[in-house]
Amino acid sequence: MKKLILLNFALLVLISFSCKKNDEQAKNSEENSRTNTESFTGDSTDIYGQGYYTYQDSLQSYHMGYNVARDSLYKRKNIEIFENLNLLIKNNPKNPGPYLDRGNHFQNIHKYEEAIQDYNKYIELNPKNHSAYLNRGTAYERLKKYDLALADYDKVIELKPNDTIAYFNKGILYDAINNPEKAIESYTKVISIDPMLAKAYYNRGIVYEKIKEYKKALEDFKKALELNPNYGEQLINRIKQLEKR
Repeated sequence: MKKLILLNFALLVLISFSCKKNDEQAKNSEENSRTNTESFTGDSTDIYGQGYYTYQDSLQSYHMGYNVARDSLYKRKNIEIFENLNLLIKNNPKNPGPYLDRGNHFQNIHKYEEAIQDYNKYIELNPKNHSAYLNRGTAYERLKKYDLALADYDKVIELKPNDTIAYFNKGILYDAINNPEKAIESYTKVISIDPMLAKAYYNRGIVYEKIKEYKKALEDFKKALELNPNYGEQLINRIKQLEKR
């Protein structure tokens, strides 16, 4: 139970990513956003999580309250954080940091429209922080506003050309809207920046398999498994099936 509480409490940090700080003003805000892989050596798969595009909680399970102890702790802490951020914004509405933090917390509880409003305000006050565009892009993604999400990911890349998360998210998004060529291009870019990222090979392999490029899919799945043996359960049988083709 304790492990489950701690695991889900981690949702207070947006999508389990830690940000590399790129300026003093955004220091506290960026700690809550999705990040790149610059500080990682070896297999950086863990920063992207397990599986294809999963989260530790869903909107349905959050509202169902499937774990009373977890929900009690999570929601009580969230209320405290919102109260603190609201007070900071009231006392100093020109300080951008709390808007990004509050936007991240809105996104954590699936209040995407409210999150976008806070990201908009943060960007108005601090238009050079790539993290805000990245997080706003994910909120647009949840609302299926894919054109706006892509525009934000492109802005991230403009501000930070080697940001793997932006390219990775573009790959997921292009796959979702059935544009496999662009999805493969995006994942290939991620791999060129971070060749140790098993998750990128895994996702690219899925897209190759969808378009019946079985040899390329097999190569990617084998590479993903080599870099991250934790994919064994998901990939060993898949690899065997592809080898029979």
